[in-house]
Order: sequence, then C-alpha cells, then structure tokens
Amino acid sequence: MTLDTYANLKKEVIDFSHRGDLDLKIDTFIDMAETEMFANAQEVLKIRSLETLDTTATTTSRLIALPTGYQSMRSMRLTINSNTSNLRFRAPEQMVRVDCSGLPQFYTVTDQIEFDRTPDAAYTIEFQYYAIPTGLSSSNATNVVLDDNPNIYLFGTLWAVFEYAVDEVQAQKYYTRFINAISGANKKDKEGRYGPAPAMRIEGSTP
Repeated sequence: MTLDTYANLKKEVIDFSHRGDLDLKIDTFIDMAETEMFANAQEVLKIRSLETLDTTATTTSRLIALPTGYQSMRSMRLTINSNTSNLRFRAPEQMVRVDCSGLPQFYTVTDQIEFDRTPDAAYTIEFQYYAIPTGLSSSNATNVVLDDNPNIYLFGTLWAVFEYAVDEVQAQKYYTRFINAISGANKKDKEGRYGPAPAMRIEGSTP
C-alpha cells in the first residue's frame, strides 16, 4: 500500500492505528490534520508547491478581498506605466491610514488586504502568497501535500485518531512526528530555494 490517494491514506491510517472500528470517522480525522497543518502554534506548512501568484486591479477602495485559500502573504507589488514597485508590509496596528487618494505605499492583511491610502488609479497589483490546498475527499483524491509529503498526512491523521481515542501517549508521539515532518518539509524547501550555505576552505596545511 502507498500513501498516494485519499482512499489509500485512510487504509494506512487504519492499519497503523490498529483501529478498524474507526473507519467511519477517518474523514473527520483527516480534516483535523489538515486544519492543524496550517494553524498550529509550533510550525505551519510553507512549501514552494503552495505558493500562488495572482493579479488584480485596484478600485476606488483601500480594500481588496483575500483570494480563496489564502494562508499568508510572501510579497506584493504594484505596476504603473510598465514599472513595478514593491509595496511594504505593515502590521495592522502599525499601519498609518492616510485620508487621501494616491499611489499606495504600504499594505496590511486582516480579513482582507488593506492599503494605506485609496488608490487614485486602476493599478495592477501582483501578489504572491501561500495558499491552502483543497482538502482530501472522495471527490479530491490527492493534492500537492499528499503527493510531496505523505508522511505529514499520515502522522497528522494518526494524531487525530489517538486524540479521539484519549490515548495521550500515542497522540503525543504522532503529533511530534507530525510537526517534525512539517519542519523537515519546510527546511528541505528552504534549502532548495537558496542552496547550501557557503563552505569555508582553508589553504595550506593545518596543525
């Protein structure tokens, strides 16, 4: 058996947990794992395959709706007269709202994207963000996380199984493996993006 589809993931979870009596609740456990991947206090999943590039045009409003599946922003830039300019991020509590129209300089993210001022023209906005993939189901047999990092799904779902079974020892064991799998995927992705750190070479003989 391989962890390549939604159906096979469910079978593997049942085999690993030795709990064939919980097969009717596996969907709930997978949903719990998917939520925890992107909303835990230790390390959320942020890999290149989740990055999405989108464009939109500004209107006479300082606000733009967040795209479907938005997790977090990587960068945002504005195009004017074929030239691009990076918009700088400000935390919501640090954003200075200017009561005038003009070329936006800053943005923040709450439940929507907000500029520091109302755009004075229909600028093209390009934003790169991490998107949460469509969850697994009978109508969506796989996604990029299951394809590239199936152990994240396996350990996360097993954590949810043992949380339900009130088996704290097993739940903690699989939660640790789950977070370690996320951390490993993030680290591997980062190394692939930037390459290895430069090595130091020492010329001549050493004592």
